[in-house]
Amino acid sequence: ERFASDPILPLDLFKNRVFTTSNLAGFLVSMSFMSTVAFLPLFMQIGQGVNATTSGLSTLPLMVGLMGMAILSGRIVRKTGKYKGMMIFGVVVTAIGTWLLSQMDADTSRADLAWRMLILGVGLGPGQSLFNLAVQNATPMSRLGVVTSSNQFFRQIGSTIGVALFGTLLTNSLNDKLGKVMPGVDIGKLQGMALESSAGVGAAPAMPEPFKIIISDAITGIFGMGLFVIAAALLVVFFIPQLPLRDMGMMGAQASKKEDGETVIPSEAHL
Repeated sequence: ERFASDPILPLDLFKNRVFTTSNLAGFLVSMSFMSTVAFLPLFMQIGQGVNATTSGLSTLPLMVGLMGMAILSGRIVRKTGKYKGMMIFGVVVTAIGTWLLSQMDADTSRADLAWRMLILGVGLGPGQSLFNLAVQNATPMSRLGVVTSSNQFFRQIGSTIGVALFGTLLTNSLNDKLGKVMPGVDIGKLQGMALESSAGVGAAPAMPEPFKIIISDAITGIFGMGLFVIAAALLVVFFIPQLPLRDMGMMGAQASKKEDGETVIPSEAHL
């Protein structure tokens, strides 16, 4: 990439502090977010005894909070011209929501889970757009495409690593705890027991109570570990520079001049 004439990801972008810190924060938030979303349905199916379809629908409060706050935060930033405060707010609320999820157990009701997911969604909402807005605002117009796609790339990589890392931790934790309760039982045998205990296709597995408690505690323990990742994300967000938002009318005028054949040199002041 350093020597390519037309690099996919120009490495000089990493000299831009907003680009680097925003992408790192997005990476960490997505790492925690996807590890939570991936294991919530498992918690509901095993811990609360709901079927797969119901567990999927039960995540609606999280999505409602996420989409609603993404829209609201965008309007607030547009009105105030400042994005960093909303970023900090989002990560702090995400930490609160994740902590609330980590305090659940096998007896947590679906209604109790719903308001916890709603809070988590409210915290995740601002991060869905503001990290992207920050890097777009801090780079020349000629590079809007690459910085936008890079932001999405780092978030997806964070999600992938988060699910892989926390999935491994969950598997090891379950194997260790199951072996203590019933020697010779591991997560593979537990899967077989869950399938055998299901009344039909899509039905919730009827697991013995000790196993439900073990699985629920292991999953909420993973949520607790996610707090360390969110704490790191919050630390990174504090280092994101707060730059004035661009005048969209001026950006449109620059684009029009360029189309008319007039050379426009984009500002490199933030690099």
